Amino acid sequence: MVSDSEWFTQKSNGKVQINSIIIYRNLSTELVEKLDNNQSVNQIINWLKDRTIVAFRSNYGKNPEVGALNNAAGRWNEFIATSLLSEIIFDINQQNNSCSSIFSLPNSQLQSEGTDEVSSKFISLFNNEQFIDGNDLAKIAPFKDKIFLPSPDYIIVEMNNRNTFSSIQTLLKEQAKNPDSLALYNRFKGKLQATEVKAAVSLKTSNRPDRRYQPLFEAAMIKAMGYTLTQSWGYYMVASELTSADRTIFSTAVAPHGIVMEQNFKLVDGTYLYNKKQDLIPLLEDALRR
Repeated sequence: MVSDSEWFTQKSNGKVQINSIIIYRNLSTELVEKLDNNQSVNQIINWLKDRTIVAFRSNYGKNPEVGALNNAAGRWNEFIATSLLSEIIFDINQQNNSCSSIFSLPNSQLQSEGTDEVSSKFISLFNNEQFIDGNDLAKIAPFKDKIFLPSPDYIIVEMNNRNTFSSIQTLLKEQAKNPDSLALYNRFKGKLQATEVKAAVSLKTSNRPDRRYQPLFEAAMIKAMGYTLTQSWGYYMVASELTSADRTIFSTAVAPHGIVMEQNFKLVDGTYLYNKKQDLIPLLEDALRR
């Protein structure tokens, strides 16, 4: 068992880093029990914060910095959402004999010249043959290396090949237990067809007003590509807290390409305030109907 002394790392500038992943893994048994007992996200986050504060005081004789604790809470929120979304998709597959999945992406980063990989991790999901003339992604092939957007928090897919059912279910079960894993992303990278992508999902874990605009840029890029390629890719927002400004912007924002086309194309297809597992079921059901 990991000692709580490993929950923290003393930096050279005297500050202490909270190792949110180690804490989450170390408490995973109790976390799973709390999720199974349908405790709310807020309850679990507060419990994680309390455990971290007690351990920090024991090691350093003071409370952790508020900013560091809030950053850790944001990561824990992501992990909980990943676990719950994975469980729901697993259940949907079992009930419907379907082969759907949800997974996280690594952060997009600028690739060095001369490399074969594109900068956008979203674009890197697709099979290279999809960009050949006559195929689904051919229209963006000439400039796909110049498409830059942050990685969405999650991608929802439904596979055309039902023979992958067993392996996908295994990976979903593992992802629910280890939500920081990128195993499913690595499984799909470079293999997807455009029609297998159903939607992207952004998880808002910060109350900072500027944090609502990054996902809108992601949505704008994905929706513009989808329109150009005649793909009905959706975009959804999820948050454990929503201000009135969040609700207004996410529910009414027009897609930028809609302005050019003089049509009121919706940018965000749904906004979901979640505090328990069942709050996320309607999102996944809607996305898989696309």
